[in-house]
Amino acid sequence: MSHETDDTRRLLRESAADFVARSDIGAAVRAWRHKPEGFDAQRWSEMVQLGWVGLRAPEEAGGTGLGLEDLVALLAETGRGVGPEPLSAVGVLAVRTLAASAGGAQTLGGACEGGRIPAVAWQEKPGALSAGECDTRAARAGDDWILSGAKDFVHGAAQADVFVVSARAPGGVALFELRRNEPGLTVETRFFTDGTTCHRLVLRDVRVPASACIAAPGEGEEALDAALEETRIAVSAEMLGLARQALEMTLDYLRQRKQFGKAIGSFQALQHRAVDLYVTTQIMQSAVDRAARTFEAADARERALIASACKARCSDGALAIAKEAIQLHGAIGYTDEHNIGLYVRRALVLASWLGNGAQHRKRFAALSPALDLV
Repeated sequence: MSHETDDTRRLLRESAADFVARSDIGAAVRAWRHKPEGFDAQRWSEMVQLGWVGLRAPEEAGGTGLGLEDLVALLAETGRGVGPEPLSAVGVLAVRTLAASAGGAQTLGGACEGGRIPAVAWQEKPGALSAGECDTRAARAGDDWILSGAKDFVHGAAQADVFVVSARAPGGVALFELRRNEPGLTVETRFFTDGTTCHRLVLRDVRVPASACIAAPGEGEEALDAALEETRIAVSAEMLGLARQALEMTLDYLRQRKQFGKAIGSFQALQHRAVDLYVTTQIMQSAVDRAARTFEAADARERALIASACKARCSDGALAIAKEAIQLHGAIGYTDEHNIGLYVRRALVLASWLGNGAQHRKRFAALSPALDLV
C-alpha cells in the first residue's frame, strides 16, 4: 500500500468518525424512525459535500473514483452510527449501477453533486439474489416503452426523485430511469424493523420515452448484478462497524455494572463471552478486507463467490454480536431507551438485505468448483 493510499483511507476514517461523533446517535436514529421522509436532508447534504456519495463514481461523472478498499474503510466507521441515511443504497448500489449503464451519466452526476437522489428498484420477491429474477415487463410502443409490474424492498427511496428500474424486455433485462411522478407509478411506503423506510413500486402501464432506457435489453442484468455484488461487500463493512460499536458499548457496560461489590466484567464467565465476541469482529474484519482487496480484479463468478463469502460471514457475525450484547446488558438491554437495541434492529435489517447468511452459504456452495474426491 502506498503512503498516498494509506493517507486517503486514514482521512476517510477520521472524517467518518468525526461525523458520527458529532451527533447523538440515539436521538438521531429515534427522530427519524417511522417517518416517511426517512432521513435528515441536511445530514445527507453533508455526506454529499464530503464526497462520500460519489466516492465510487468515476471522476468524469463528478465522483472521486476511489477504490473498494477506500469505500469499506469509510463504511466501517459510518456503520458505527447506525444512522438512517441510505449511503450504501444510493452511494454504492445506485451509483455503481448508473456508472455501468450507458445512459446513466446525467443522473450519476446529479447524485454526486447532490441535485438528485436515485434509488434502485430491482427486487420483486423475498429471497431474490440476482437481477435475472425479474418479472416486470417492458414492451415497445412505437418510440416509447411501456413498463408493467411491481418492485419491493426498495432501499433509499424515501427522498428519491429518480428510480432505476429493471424490467424484462425482448432481448433480456433492461434498466430504465423513472421519475417519481411518472403517470402510472405508485410508491408505497412501509418500514423495516429498525424504523427505516421500505418502499414498494407498482407500475401500471408506465409509458416512458426511449431515452429512459439507460441499459439496453441484455445489458442491464450484468450492470445490476455487478453493483449488487459490490453493495454486499459495502453492507458487510457497515455491519462490521455496528458490531464493533455494539461490542464497545457492551464492554463499557461490563466495566460499570456492579454486582456483589464487583464490576460484572471481572467475572470469568462473562470475560470468556466477551473474548468470543472480539474474535468474531476480527473474523468479520478479515472477511471484509479480503473481499475488498480481491473483488475488483476478479471475474463475474469469482466476484459472486467473494461477495457471498463476505456477506455470509458478516451477516452471521453482526447478528451474533448484537444478540449477545443484549444478553450481556441484561434487562436494560431490552428497553427502547437504551441504544444497544438500535444496533440489534439495524443488524437484523442489514443481515437480511441482499441475502442473509444462509442464502449466501448456499449460493457459495452452488458457485464453487466441485471437489475432486479420491
